Amino acid sequence: WEELDYYSDDTWNCPQDQVRHVAKEWENRVFLFLAGLNDDFEGIRSQILNSEEGLSIEDVYFRVEAEE
Repeated sequence: WEELDYYSDDTWNCPQDQVRHVAKEWENRVFLFLAGLNDDFEGIRSQILNSEEGLSIEDVYFRVEAEE
């Protein structure tokens, strides 16, 4: 993920733009991770996607790992 961050050419008008951008990037990474799981993890994937919490990629990974 870190290497992909170097290729971002977005411009920001204020510091809040960067904060929103970073939050959105991590949200997209969570979705990509969950989308890549096989069907055995459908239950935990649904729980995470329906959760009101804003989970980090690390939290999502640990929840999936605990489900194994």
